[in-house]
Amino acid sequence: MALAVATLFTAAQAAPVNTTGHWHVQVTSGSDFYTGVLTFNQVGETVIGHAGSTTIDGKMVSDTKMNATWHGPKGAGWMTFYFGAAGNSFQGSWGFNGRKANGSFVGKLIPAGSM
Repeated sequence: MALAVATLFTAAQAAPVNTTGHWHVQVTSGSDFYTGVLTFNQVGETVIGHAGSTTIDGKMVSDTKMNATWHGPKGAGWMTFYFGAAGNSFQGSWGFNGRKANGSFVGKLIPAGSM
């Protein structure tokens, strides 16, 4: 009986999020507001992203959390992404290197074939 319950509990847990795809992102607070498309490519725990001329290098540290660094024309810094369990949305915060958060952002997965 205990084995059956443990098996059901394990089967009910969500799978790790795969971030690969195109995302509509909007910076919702901070010194710079950006709205546009962010493209992620994930292999294992490693995630590479591009938003305009900004590059994002990330690592999935849990099933739904990614820590990342960004490099772009306005400098460099850090980002933390929290993905929804369904894998089709995220929210997070960003800042410049060595500083506290400068702002927050949200994103929604663009369905395949919609671009």
